[in-house]
Formats: sequence, C-alpha cells, structure tokens
Amino acid sequence: MKRTILSVACLTVAGSVALFGCKAKTAEADATDAAATTETPAAAPAEAAPAAPAAPAEAAATTPAGTFDINAVPVTSANLGTWPYLSRLKGYKIGYDSDSTGFDFDRAYIYDGKKIIAVEGRIVTRNFRPIDSEKAASEIMMQRNYENLVTSLGGVKVASGQVPEETVTAFGEQEYNKHNNHISTYRPVDTYVIRQKDKEVWVQVQPEDDKYQLNVIEKAAMPQQAGVVGATELKKN
Repeated sequence: MKRTILSVACLTVAGSVALFGCKAKTAEADATDAAATTETPAAAPAEAAPAAPAAPAEAAATTPAGTFDINAVPVTSANLGTWPYLSRLKGYKIGYDSDSTGFDFDRAYIYDGKKIIAVEGRIVTRNFRPIDSEKAASEIMMQRNYENLVTSLGGVKVASGQVPEETVTAFGEQEYNKHNNHISTYRPVDTYVIRQKDKEVWVQVQPEDDKYQLNVIEKAAMPQQAGVVGATELKKN
C-alpha cells in the first residue's frame, strides 16, 4: 500500500515537473515570438532605403536636353583684325562676283549640332576657288587651316558634319534655304564661334572638291535707318 501511494506521489511530482517544463518552454517561445515581432519594424527602413536615390533621376528628367550654350564659351580678347576677320587660303581667289556677297544686316540659319538657330547681324559669304587648279588644297587642308586659325583666336568648334536633312525638314526646308548662305546639306560643314566681350562671331567652312565656302557672321542688332519724314526733308523730296 505504501508502495502504491509512493508511486502515485512520484507520478504526481513527475507530472508537475513535466507540466512546469512545458509551461517554461511555452513562455520561452512566446518571448521569442514577441522579440521577433518587436524587431520586425526596425528592419523596414533598411528595405525602404534603396528607393531614396530615385530623386536625382527625376531631377535629370526635368533638365532640358543638351543644347549649345554660348555662355559656356570662353571669352577671348584676341585681336581679330578687321572685318570679315578671316582671310582666304594662299593660292585662292573669288572667281565670280556672285561668289562673294555681304550685308550690313541679315539672317543666317546655323546648325549648332543639336538644332538650327538663327543668328542675325552683318554677314559675308564667299566661295573661294584655286587660282591654279593644279595647286588646289586638299579638303583636310582647308578644314585644318581654319580650325587652327579660329582656335588660335580663342574660338571653339560648335559642330562638324552634314546638317541632318530630317532637322531641316522639321525646321522648314523652304525657310531654311532662304538664309542657309550657300551651306549644302550634302556636304560636311565645320561651324565655329568666337566669343568676345563685345562680339559674337560665327564661322562656317565647307569644302567642296577644290573650292570651299567661307561664311562669317557677326551677331548684332539691326541698325535702324528708316524714320519719320520731317518737314525739311519733305521739301527736299
């Protein structure tokens, strides 16, 4: 009988221990879950952090497409000489009167490498031909001579190559041809600009076999010449 009571007591104690052990494990698991739940919000910022760099991309998207900026051209104080500033190549001449035209004020459409822009001011356009066809300069010699000359005066090359036909078409071919100053879309043209404190001079050089086109445009406001007729002038007329 004592053994039976002892056995029952032992079983009761063992059950209590087991039950206590289960409760302890359950409490430990709950604590672990609670800790995991508490740590979860702290991990959220780490996941959201990579999204921050998106801001610069939006800023870049709102920046206008790259175009030529005259304000980025260094100002030079080089002596340009007298108008039209650039001489012909040695051994070249103006063959016909129609090969040279000039205006105190006109408009020139110039391709700046991105788009066609209008430059207004005084303009000289000249087509030079070799005096002796047997001693004509090569196209690269024509190009290199003016490149060296313009850059020595502090100018920069703005564009080089053919004026894209699709750009001319989008701009308006008829309007472009009115003021293209004999620059062909079928041949490469080198375009330069010289920026001084009181001047903005554009230069176009386009070789064509043994001759070449040279345009010089100095940006300026139109000189106003027409005015109101006064009484004294009316009597003269």
